[in-house]
Amino acid sequence: MSPLPAPIPTEELSDPKRIKISSKRQITIPASTYEKYGFAEYAYLEETEEGLFISPIDLTSEDEELTEQLLLYLIEKGYDGQDLVDKYKEIKPKFHSYHSALKRAEEDIAAGRVRPAREVQKELRAEYGL
Repeated sequence: MSPLPAPIPTEELSDPKRIKISSKRQITIPASTYEKYGFAEYAYLEETEEGLFISPIDLTSEDEELTEQLLLYLIEKGYDGQDLVDKYKEIKPKFHSYHSALKRAEEDIAAGRVRPAREVQKELRAEYGL
């Protein structure tokens, strides 16, 4: 019989928190958690086998460059004045999501965590006799 793993020290365990989901499907992060983990304007949300993973996103280092790119794009598309501001607010979260996903994809490729789709397809066909 294998030995049981050492228990996690209680000071490393966080108290579970129950949060309410609004009618608009919004959640509120408790202030203590918000401050402890350094949440700001954006968060990263990922579905995992264990449930949802929510983590703060620090866009401050990339934010200026991305904002400049986005504003130049919108100006090129003919937006100005309040229309520019409104459109910027509308698409900024999508723009950051795209750049974050692209950055993660580039990191996965560099680390060798991805393979060509055709290669995976051949393996699956061979494995399942397709």
